[in-house]
Amino acid sequence: MPNSSCTTILVTPSASADGRMRVAHSCDDALADHRFVYVPAQDWPEGARRPVYPCGICEKELPQWNARIIPRLYVPGRPDAYRDPLGQAYPTLPVGSIPQVRHTFAYLDSNYGVMNEAGLVFGECTCRAHHLCPPEEGKRIFYSSELMRVALERCTAALEAVELMGSLIEEYGVYGTGETLLVADAKDAWVMEMAPSSQGTGGLWAARRVPDGEIFVEANLFRLRKMDPTSPDQRLCSTLRAMAQEGQEVDWAALTSEGEFHHPYYAMRRVWRVMDLLAPSLQAPTKLTGFLDDAYPFSFAPDRPVNLQDLFRIYRDHLEGTPFDLTKGVAAGPWGNPNRPRPTEEEATQGAWERPISMVDTGYAYILEPRGICWLALGRPAEVPFVPLAVAPPPAPFSQGSPREFDPEGSAWWRYNLVSQFSELRYCDMRQDIARAQQRAEERAMLALEAPELPDANALNRLAETTLQEWKELFAHMAVTYNQGYYNTPEKFSQKRPSNPQYLQGTEFPQGPLHY
Repeated sequence: MPNSSCTTILVTPSASADGRMRVAHSCDDALADHRFVYVPAQDWPEGARRPVYPCGICEKELPQWNARIIPRLYVPGRPDAYRDPLGQAYPTLPVGSIPQVRHTFAYLDSNYGVMNEAGLVFGECTCRAHHLCPPEEGKRIFYSSELMRVALERCTAALEAVELMGSLIEEYGVYGTGETLLVADAKDAWVMEMAPSSQGTGGLWAARRVPDGEIFVEANLFRLRKMDPTSPDQRLCSTLRAMAQEGQEVDWAALTSEGEFHHPYYAMRRVWRVMDLLAPSLQAPTKLTGFLDDAYPFSFAPDRPVNLQDLFRIYRDHLEGTPFDLTKGVAAGPWGNPNRPRPTEEEATQGAWERPISMVDTGYAYILEPRGICWLALGRPAEVPFVPLAVAPPPAPFSQGSPREFDPEGSAWWRYNLVSQFSELRYCDMRQDIARAQQRAEERAMLALEAPELPDANALNRLAETTLQEWKELFAHMAVTYNQGYYNTPEKFSQKRPSNPQYLQGTEFPQGPLHY
């Protein structure tokens, strides 16, 4: 499955150090379409139809509709960034349509809808559901990505968006994987989960409000459990409401979930880690009895208010300092490299790597503020800076390029990716250089955003372009400093650094020849 590895976090205003709602999301998308696209506001004639496009990233490419992983969408007449970056020019065909509204809002779009000019923001992660259905006109025309886009085009409030998407699921059907969406505005936040129906039409969905003062995290495993249709803080589709009226218990995850992807703790280790970092007083257990274990609360209050830097750190985490630390052990090599390759199907029967929040194939991560700020790390956040963008056209390198064509000048993703890939040669040392560059860039941006008035989109774009230039210089610095495995400084070239002793003891090095 191309995209089954997102981590999404919601911080409500009273849980935040500055009183701001924040929604964060990482898209661990196996070299998919990373471009961030600005979709402008638009007026439409009465009686117009809104095409609904299929999604190639939900489970597999859909050639009958020209729905590809790259490009995720190619529609002539849309913004230039929706052009096919590979020049193949196969327009994506709609799987259906719905009535259009007279005016649609401007928004930022990527593999999934991001945020709109009215302050509506989204996070997303994919979950395993019992039924995996393909799109079919007249039965199932929506995947979560298109639901999010329609909501961004039409809605200003979180609950309004939840109810709109729920009505679209029931009328037009949902296909693909199970999905969790975090939906928020400046004051209100909801968790919405959805799954295709066993009947092959329509779909199932449920939603629950996150209490102010608390934090919610999800990582590829449904987290809604027993639902109460009488609660003002919960919403259910008509099928589940009917079940409740007949006296049946509605346990969302028990009814819909197929459990974890790949291996036990693939999802719930990340949920545990966020609690471990933000609320260690909870003493959340590291072992569970199964994926329906109730050991972790739906949401939780942090031990102290959470700031922006806390979220930066979380999305750069490799379980450092825990019994699951991926920078330790023989597999981390001599330089503490936390990145692990995905195992083949055969290898997966023999063991598993721990699954951190910062993943080797993270395509991008963002932290959204409903005041109109998208903190974007276009690449692996552990080695990439978060830069603030507005709901406006971003700098061109953020909206163009493909992982299939090397272009470090024209593509921001490739510029950052060069540094990330190079750092694996001597991770523990290069990571320190990267961390200093990240801190400089992020502190400069945070200082700019502390002004009484938010910088305009052009000013934010200049900040992003400055940081992008610094990453070009950082790669040049690292290429010289760590050339041929040495540590080279202007004062002294060819300095040797000791390797990881634990790693050396696990190799044949101790048995190497020291004497005749």
